[in-house]
Amino acid sequence: MDLVVQPSGALSGELELPPSKLHTQFATALALLAEGKSTIKHPLRVKDTLTLLRAVEGMGATVKRAQEHWSIWGVGRSLKPAWNVIDAKNSATALSVLTSIAALTPRVLVITGDAQLRTRPMPHLLKVLRRLGVEVHSTKRDDSPPFVVFGGGLRGGRVSVRGTSAGLVPALLLPCPYARGRVEFSSPRDSPQLRLALELMDAAGVGITARKKLKVPCQPYRAFSVEVPQDLAAVAPLAVAAALTDSKLRLNGARPAAGRGAIFLDIMRQMGVKIQVSGRSVMLRGPQRPRGVRVDLSAAPELLPIVAVLAAEARGRTVISNAAEARVMKSDRISATARALRRMGVRLAERRDGLVIEGQAKLRGCEVDGCNDYAVVAALVVAGMLAESKTTVKNKAEALQTSCSRFVSTLQELGANIGYVG
Repeated sequence: MDLVVQPSGALSGELELPPSKLHTQFATALALLAEGKSTIKHPLRVKDTLTLLRAVEGMGATVKRAQEHWSIWGVGRSLKPAWNVIDAKNSATALSVLTSIAALTPRVLVITGDAQLRTRPMPHLLKVLRRLGVEVHSTKRDDSPPFVVFGGGLRGGRVSVRGTSAGLVPALLLPCPYARGRVEFSSPRDSPQLRLALELMDAAGVGITARKKLKVPCQPYRAFSVEVPQDLAAVAPLAVAAALTDSKLRLNGARPAAGRGAIFLDIMRQMGVKIQVSGRSVMLRGPQRPRGVRVDLSAAPELLPIVAVLAAEARGRTVISNAAEARVMKSDRISATARALRRMGVRLAERRDGLVIEGQAKLRGCEVDGCNDYAVVAALVVAGMLAESKTTVKNKAEALQTSCSRFVSTLQELGANIGYVG
């Protein structure tokens, strides 16, 4: 199914920020490894989180879904896989988490995903697990899924995670309290993902010393109860659309400027966008004209597509750097974004780790490829709202269901002229 976007002059209204997808996923996996009943309040219900929830059930947990929370009875280290093959669908987070956890099982498991995920190499995941004593193999030469994990547990020891993706370190940490010897990770890169993992593991009774090294004690997780925080970064496309059109949009949330949301707000401010932040909300008024700057996306490379759209409207040149990881997400987000924005009239240069974008582009509506990646699709929808004529975003609107299922309906409610076709 494709999306058709007409130029939109304004967004008006307010909305509640969605729960964090990553927090939901990590808490779900952690609950499997805890002993007893854990409660996850206000989880995000989208394809990626539900995929992991089903996999957790398949590895021995008992799950009860209620309107406002999930109750998960974990099994500790005594995993009992119901299947030999576990499918992470389109979720790289689920795949990395399940591959790490599979090391604790007493049997051989195959961890796989859909066609798109099976093209994504994960050499650092496999390398670190092997150094911890896990026998794990890719079925292909490029270290992409499916992965075959021979169970039996983790040996433990000291392992460097230098150069490892920030999103992989939390997955690698998960099974470590059940290793035969203490695990010590050296050279971890600070990131919102790592801080989230340490916070949740502490809630489950495993405190980790985090300085220049991560020292993981050998002790079982205990049952826990957490409330999933709201995530401003999840609605970054809506915030950018509001800032660039004649709009007034209020985003409500308990901690609107925390985690990745704080990184996104810092980027917006760096580019000269005026934002009003109160205790529980963020107010955006447009139209504003941002300025071109140098943007370091090392802490949040997933934001590259929407930052590129913001840069296309900015005064002057924007250099987006340190986002090489964006090439191996749901798609190669650097190339996908560059191709689409060029078609829409943006002058830019593609680099290994980012983009150089000449601003003040006169965006023209045309047919562009969303590459079956929700972040690319959402960014191109915003670009279509700013274009001079109709834009069709192809391949695929369904990608939005993996992470932001109400994206289109929310835009429609706020006043955007957008719809499905095909």
